[in-house]
Amino acid sequence: MDKKTDINKYIIPILSDYVVFGIAMSFAGIFLIFFIARWITDDIIWAAPFLLISLAYICLFRFKAKKNMLTGFNTYFFYAVTIFYSALTAVFTFLTKGIFESRIFDGILAAAFPFWGLYGLCSLEDKKIFVFGMYAVYITASVTCAVLTKKRGILPVVLCCLASAAFCAYTIKYIPNYSGHGFDYMNGYSSTDFTGYHVYDGEKLATLDHKPSLFIENEKDMPVLDGAEACYPLYSAVAKAVYKDIDNIEARSGIENKDEWGRPTNGKIVTFTNTIWGYDRLIDKEIDLMFGARPSQNQKKCAADEGEQIVSVPIGKEAFVFFVEEDNPINDISFEDVKKIYSGEITNWSELGGKKQKIIAFQRPEESGSQVTMLYFMGDTPLKEPVTYETVDAMAGVIKRVANYVNENGAIGYSFRYFLEELNQEKHVKILSIDGVYPTVENIENGSYPLTVNLVCAKLKSNNKPYVQKMLEFLRSEDGKQIIRQTGYAPLDGNDIKEIAEE
Repeated sequence: MDKKTDINKYIIPILSDYVVFGIAMSFAGIFLIFFIARWITDDIIWAAPFLLISLAYICLFRFKAKKNMLTGFNTYFFYAVTIFYSALTAVFTFLTKGIFESRIFDGILAAAFPFWGLYGLCSLEDKKIFVFGMYAVYITASVTCAVLTKKRGILPVVLCCLASAAFCAYTIKYIPNYSGHGFDYMNGYSSTDFTGYHVYDGEKLATLDHKPSLFIENEKDMPVLDGAEACYPLYSAVAKAVYKDIDNIEARSGIENKDEWGRPTNGKIVTFTNTIWGYDRLIDKEIDLMFGARPSQNQKKCAADEGEQIVSVPIGKEAFVFFVEEDNPINDISFEDVKKIYSGEITNWSELGGKKQKIIAFQRPEESGSQVTMLYFMGDTPLKEPVTYETVDAMAGVIKRVANYVNENGAIGYSFRYFLEELNQEKHVKILSIDGVYPTVENIENGSYPLTVNLVCAKLKSNNKPYVQKMLEFLRSEDGKQIIRQTGYAPLDGNDIKEIAEE
């Protein structure tokens, strides 16, 4: 028998079975994982071609099995391949610390030949779901392999699945949760569980025990609200108190609304995006009032380019805080040392009397309220490059984003006090006192905490709707201060309140 006969009889059939099996099972696994991903991402529309192709490949492989055409098929070979791929993915994750560079990412997919249907998972932005999907493919392949070839020995299948599942558990645990906290609310844009803070399920909202000094009965007169994440409980409480029947209005409007740009707004009148999009929507005149930190220089410029000017009205005080993992021995830090950390001058906690441990200094995305505030306090001291993570966008490919805080050894992050103490945004962290002063509400009100900022309500200078101005007056009234205080912020006294025209 010559070499050509050997190739035609053995090698080509084996390769054919291997490729068809791999592609079929990768699409089969993806078909399953996308049903799970439907509740995690809106990007699965890009997977439609993969789902259609998966049916064709599954049918093809099933046809070959029925016709006894799986000439070179070897069940144990595929068990070994499955375990190999599982281990390979875990090794890649370990080597990259869960932050895949594009070349590493491509290497994982290339190594998974012929499971090329994994490219369909590229439309998922959540890295943990991507990895889980890869392992779902591997395990699906193992089980299907045993079923189609009628080699149903339970022990090898179980051992194969357990090995793959163990690698999967390790990999998912090792990947940092840089991209966010994963709450379903607002299509993943929120990092906080806002259950109980909506106007239609507002058992956690601050309330007045009397009729408010302002009460808007006509739906058409109600100013449209948006704001930063930390401010949602505040302006939701204000709307609940001032807007007649707002709970039913929003319940009827649905809770997954989007504007013309596809940005989530969550309601008809009491909407929610975030600081960045909130100011964009204010400039675009989609909303009337924006609650949060003062606008950034770029946001002011965007308004000026549209011939508009943002007017900020301080309505409360808030503390800008720094936090670390709860077992970090450091409890107090000077702000000068904070600046040295974030400029890259101090890189290890031992330099501050702590553990001999590298400092991982997390920042926030550009234009976010906390990042704008951080830049303000840093002054002329430049920030070092932020920690980033890579995600895969269906249209843009691999893109870099600023990483959210994750409770890694040596981590430090910053936010507003309300996030951490009232909304419990981060778990297992502690807030540091700054220059010996802890950010209590009392220390915020009396001004002893050094990093205090104004909470503002912003509008466009050109917006002359009568109830917009009345809402601003209400927020500065005794009723407004009561809601602000009950929500968890420090209200301003009369001497602190003045409109600020943002040049």
